[in-house]
Amino acid sequence: MKKFLIAGSSLAAVAAAGSAGAVDVTLGGSIDMGVEFGVGKSSSSLSVGDAYNSISLSLAAAGTTDGGMKYGGSFTLATAGELQFSAYDSNGTAAAGKNLVKMTVAGGADLEAAVYNVSGGQMIAASQVVGVKINSDWKSVGGTETGYDTAFNVDGGIDAGNVCKLAGIASAASGSYTRLGTDGKPANPVVSVAVPTTGYLPAGKLTTAATVTITAGASAKAGVVAGTAWDMLTADGAAQASVTDAAVYIGPFMEVKLHSSSTKMVVGAACVEGLESSDTNYFMNNASKVVTASDASIYIEGGFGKLTLQTGDYAGGVSAIGDAGDAADLEVNGLGVVIGGVGMLGANPFVAVDLAPNTGPNNFQILTGGTIDMGGLSAAIDVSVSSADVVDIQSWDLGLNYAMGDMGLAFAYDSGNDWGMSASMDVAGFGVDATIYNKAVSDHEKSGLFYSIAASTSLNGVGLSLGVDQDMQPTVNLSKSMGGLSIYAAYDAADEGGKVGATLSF
Repeated sequence: MKKFLIAGSSLAAVAAAGSAGAVDVTLGGSIDMGVEFGVGKSSSSLSVGDAYNSISLSLAAAGTTDGGMKYGGSFTLATAGELQFSAYDSNGTAAAGKNLVKMTVAGGADLEAAVYNVSGGQMIAASQVVGVKINSDWKSVGGTETGYDTAFNVDGGIDAGNVCKLAGIASAASGSYTRLGTDGKPANPVVSVAVPTTGYLPAGKLTTAATVTITAGASAKAGVVAGTAWDMLTADGAAQASVTDAAVYIGPFMEVKLHSSSTKMVVGAACVEGLESSDTNYFMNNASKVVTASDASIYIEGGFGKLTLQTGDYAGGVSAIGDAGDAADLEVNGLGVVIGGVGMLGANPFVAVDLAPNTGPNNFQILTGGTIDMGGLSAAIDVSVSSADVVDIQSWDLGLNYAMGDMGLAFAYDSGNDWGMSASMDVAGFGVDATIYNKAVSDHEKSGLFYSIAASTSLNGVGLSLGVDQDMQPTVNLSKSMGGLSIYAAYDAADEGGKVGATLSF
């Protein structure tokens, strides 16, 4: 084997084509810095938000043996602020000072509700409720909840960290609640307000001593003792759900978001509950960001196909369109092994396995499928199965792509009955992209048709992109590239804000 090394980067690329045994090393990265801003419903005027910055560095190496076998690998170094040594302070002096440990759990397991329209008093089915506005923030099953602790010996993650809202007329009450400031923390100085025995509830957060029963007319709707177990009641007084360890907020009315994206003003009770401690992550915030490594992979490729070992997830051959085409992805919790082959007539089959810790021959997660290229038309299928029963298909994705000149079409469909279509073309100097997809009906999730249309062009070296979605919320993006430096500005009406910054790529 020849013993020489050829190195290169995006600043100084060095070609080694045709040199068996040569190793090409590519070094690149980026520095991104900017500031977020807010303007919209929640910001009466332009307000400057958090500044952000990130640095990433990627290193890749590839070579070819004398026998013609290809090999290589890559990984990424990036800055992260997840390890922190400074203490947290989530509730100010009212919570006895600093909290040293922050715990987050992505996604509540369920959303329980017993809510009734303010107008007419009709009950809304809990399964139709997608989100609940609690303390001015939308809470839903897919949201991220955060807990705090004062010690490092946290065991078992976050317990059932329920976040609840009560709204309506109080028929019986005791105790008091802590009035919150505009930042969501107790007002300074701390103000405690008694809960009324009758009349509409004032806005605030219940203390652990408060007890409230909500009524609408003569029927009991819901009762709660903050911080302990409580029951939601239907109109006839029957228990609908029991919730424990609740952080409870109260108010005269409550706003909920439904399947159809419409919002309703209601009374009653709603709670996002059942967080899974197995998904808990622990953080210590560092005063400055630290460097972490991710997306590592190694591969070899020859006449047998391609073998890849990787730490990142594997999406298979079907490209997702919206929520369609992502039902059969392989989430890698240990080491992902992907074997791809070259078949006849343009077919490329693959098999991917997650070698997660404590897995055995009967519980491997396997993703298999392939793609086939027929000129301008290509098709792909992904199938997820378990090694315990390879005949039992757990989920699947189907995808089609067609390209002709400046026009491209794509379609995706999956086992969850989600489908999506996208189209792109160049028209009179504008690049036009359109996407439409559906979301099948599911408890506590928005359903129906989603779409977005965007047009982009370049005017005197300035990139301009305009878009709109199904809620008629516009997006605007501006960018100016000057070699390796890109200056950008963006605004998204749905997020009621945007960002301005610059990226240096090398």
